[in-house]
Amino acid sequence: MFPSSSLVAGPLASSSPFANIPVTVLEAETEMQNETKAMAHQPSIFPEFKSVGLMEDLLAAGITSGPLCFRKPKVGEPIAKLPVKPGMPTVLLLPQYRFWEILEQHIRKHECAKVLVGHRVTAIDQSAGDTVKVTVQTNDGLEKTFTTAHLVAADGSHSSIRRLCDIPFEGVTLSEQLVATDIVYPFDKHGYLDANFLVDPDNYGLVGRITKEGLWRVSYGAPAAMEYDEIVKGLPAKFDAMFPGPRPLEYKIQRIAPYKAQQRCVATLRKGRVMVVGDAAHVTNPYAGLGLNTGFFDASSLAMALISVLSHGAPESLLDAWAKARRDVFLNVVDPMSRKALVRVKDSDPDTLPERDPLLRGMKTGQMPMPPSLATDVRKLEGYVEG
Repeated sequence: MFPSSSLVAGPLASSSPFANIPVTVLEAETEMQNETKAMAHQPSIFPEFKSVGLMEDLLAAGITSGPLCFRKPKVGEPIAKLPVKPGMPTVLLLPQYRFWEILEQHIRKHECAKVLVGHRVTAIDQSAGDTVKVTVQTNDGLEKTFTTAHLVAADGSHSSIRRLCDIPFEGVTLSEQLVATDIVYPFDKHGYLDANFLVDPDNYGLVGRITKEGLWRVSYGAPAAMEYDEIVKGLPAKFDAMFPGPRPLEYKIQRIAPYKAQQRCVATLRKGRVMVVGDAAHVTNPYAGLGLNTGFFDASSLAMALISVLSHGAPESLLDAWAKARRDVFLNVVDPMSRKALVRVKDSDPDTLPERDPLLRGMKTGQMPMPPSLATDVRKLEGYVEG
């Protein structure tokens, strides 16, 4: 729920600002970089945003996206397009740094919550049994310690908390790397919708709107061994193979970010009094749009479980039940769906894909298959105590 360098800690830790449980957020960086990173918030998470008072500000800051489309690259010919229907739920497009800015403002409004920036975790000690001691190094060279009932690590795919706790990060690195670029280019003038998947074995990718001012996310696959300089050198040819419009292409690149495509999940989301959520707990390729929202559901369900334990006398075993439930969601729902999504955009026969793929067939017929839920109903977990 927090940026890639963040975690949550406190005298009695919880991610809910409404439980009167003291919370301290430790952020390693002193300020957020203006990087879009993840940006698509699915409608299924909106009730959680509303429940903590975030939704109105998020809607004001972002873009409510229209339906998605699968296309052929370059010519932009639609393969399948989701028809617009009145009342259809829409995706909220909001760059990750803007989400954090809004979330931080809301956190700071609560007397029981603190946000400390420039605090990087260097050690974790759980030897006391009923508490966890967290040692941090500040940006000005000071060392501090925090003693907390629970520690929630939300510090991204390279999580230092996960490594300090020796939690295995199981799974695979895929054969390709993915390149995320932020581009100023008028895709909308060529009929592109807010979200467009390009289907091709070589020039597959995603073209998605970031801002109303013409900034778009373009992501695509590249050989795993390709170095950054080679990627940059090859961008003109890659974009020529992907983009619609007259040649020579005229665009402005604002960001280039290659990263490994991985399908991984921790062996456990709980070790002692440390819980792991978001990218610190699991990573996946982006072509199903599930990574960010799975992390939100991790955080919201953990908040509910921690409140039950800390305020209502639920046993600590509830946190084990939560950890198992969230891992099961990733292994049984997120991982297979995201793997299938990557295979889908790499299909070699896009003309027949709607006949073979249930999602695209549903888009063409207007009868979309119901996606499985990413949520965990903590109230149904063994040990839960209602407040």
